[in-house]
Parts: sequence; C-alpha cells; structure tokens
Amino acid sequence: MADEDKESRTEEPSQRKLERAREQGQVPKSKELNTFFLLLGLLIIITATLPLMVKQTFEFMGGIFNEVHSFEANRESVSDIFVLSAKALFMATIPSLGLLVVLALFGSFIQTGFLISTESLIPKLNRISLMQGFGRLFSFKSMAELIKACLKMLVVGIVLWWVVSQNKADMLLLIDESVFDMVQFTAVLVFRMVLGVVIIMALLGVTDFLYQRFEFMKDQRMTMHELKEEFKDTQGDPHIRARQRQIRIERARSRMMTEVPKANVVITNPTHFAVALRYDPEQDPAPRLLAKGADHLAFRIRELAKEHDVPLVENPELARALYKQVELEELIPLELYEAVSKVIAYVMNLKRSRPRV
Repeated sequence: MADEDKESRTEEPSQRKLERAREQGQVPKSKELNTFFLLLGLLIIITATLPLMVKQTFEFMGGIFNEVHSFEANRESVSDIFVLSAKALFMATIPSLGLLVVLALFGSFIQTGFLISTESLIPKLNRISLMQGFGRLFSFKSMAELIKACLKMLVVGIVLWWVVSQNKADMLLLIDESVFDMVQFTAVLVFRMVLGVVIIMALLGVTDFLYQRFEFMKDQRMTMHELKEEFKDTQGDPHIRARQRQIRIERARSRMMTEVPKANVVITNPTHFAVALRYDPEQDPAPRLLAKGADHLAFRIRELAKEHDVPLVENPELARALYKQVELEELIPLELYEAVSKVIAYVMNLKRSRPRV
C-alpha cells in the first residue's frame, strides 16, 4: 500500500504544502554540510592558534626547567602552575568553542534560513512504535545513510593516508631534529590532514545537500486528489465562488447604472447593445467607458440616458466593438479612437446647435 501511495504521488508539491512542512520543521538539511563547517572552524583554529600555542608551551616549559633548581614543590607553587595552565587553556578554548558554535549555526542557516519550530518537540506515538521503529531502521533511506557513512569514512581514511604518505620521508628524518622542530612538523602535518578532510567534506556536503533536497521534494510530492482538495481549500467551494462572483457582478452593475447620467453619449446597436462613454479632457486623455450592457441591461441604460438627457447615437458596429473589447472604467483603445471621436464631435456639435432657452 505504501508503494502504491508513493507511485500515485506524481505531482510536484504546492507552495502551501512546502510552507506547512516548513512550519513543522521539515526542511532539506545535510549533516555533512554541518560537519564541513565544524571542520572549517577547526582548521581556522589550528591555523590561528596552534603555532602560538606551541611557542607559548615551550616558553612556559622552558621557564619551569630554567627554575627547576630553585623550584620548591609546595602547595603554593603547584597551585600557581595549575592556575596559569588553566588560564591559558581557558583563553584558548572559549574563543574556539565560540567560533565552532557560530559556524555550526551558520551552516544550519544557509540551508534552512531562519527557522524556529517546536513541532519536533511534541511527543508522537509513532516515534515510540517498535514496528515503525524497525521499519525506519531497515528502510531504504537508513540503508542509504549507512552506505553514505561508510563511504565517507573510506574517503576520509584515504585522504589521511595520502597526506601521511606524502610526508613519510620527512617523518623519518625527525629522529635527528629537536623536540621543537618535531612539534612544529606535527602541527603542520595535522594542518594538512585537516585541510584535506575539509576539502573532501565540502564536496560531500554540497553533494549530500543536493541529494537531501531531491529526496525531500520527492517525499513531498502530491497526488492529483490532494492537489484538487488543496485548491478547493485555498480557493473555496466552486459554488460559493460562483455566488461571490455573481454578487460582485451585481454590485458592479449597480454602480455602473449610477454612472450613466454622467456620460456624454450612449452608443447603441440600437436594441441589443448599449455603451455609455464619458470624455473629460481635463481628467482623461481619451474617452472612458462608464457602462455597458446587452438586451435587458442595454434597455435600462437607454432609459436612464433618456431620463437624464444623455444623447443616444446609433452605431451598431461601434457599439458591438466597444462592448466586446473595453471593460468598465477603461479608456477606449487606439484602434477605436477615431470612430469614437467622430461620435463625440457629433454630440458636441449637436449640443452647440441646440437653441438656448
């Protein structure tokens, strides 16, 4: 049944489902990328502090050996050495831990962005189910994680072996060197080993993140039924949407009829269509459509125009074109401007030619 369910999930996840998953703390995230940032922090710490720590350690030990002839092993002297050692260790450790914490947080941030979710803290019964626990333990994803961990250990081991083999000849010559040179060489060798591992983990981290994102998007796929249900939930019931649209149309028509008395002219079909236009050069660069209607609505527009002494002009082709091409409150398009301008000019001349009472 689970396989059939996965096979039916053929549609890409909607934005709403991805948002819900994010709210629940489900986002693609790579542990390998986090490990890379931790190792990068370790590399920075080694580069910045190790040479200085080696130098200070030798100076500290040298001071002790220089004063060994006058050193008295009592409680006060031992306490002083312990305090100095603890202070040096504290000064070196706290900044290092702070850097590691910052880089770990940064590694999570670049993968998931700012994300706070308490969903994973809520106890769920399926997390303590033995059957589901065994299912997760022997699932394909668990096997893939195990194989990935083994490959990672193998690759890291190869890198470490390669670094050591490249420095094998120099290691054999350390027998004749001083202790300080041996420590310095060891520090450089450790740096090279960590650098090699960091480079490998960077490649593994990016690859794993892309893989985790691919798996996440695959797990979030939806069935066609789920898409339809989500669309219904998001957009509402089709019958309700149709009713709301009808209400909007009725309200628009009501507002539209109040605009008819403000028109300069009503162009008719003469009986099937009616379009009311207003032209005010101070407000609009072109005539604006105030109202339009067909059949019964066209009749109402004509009657209102007669009641308010708005001129009626019969022009069937222009009336049909305006009705089909222009929406309410829109300016007329350029291709109709010449024909409309002739009508407007005719109406203006008609008003000027009327005898004044």
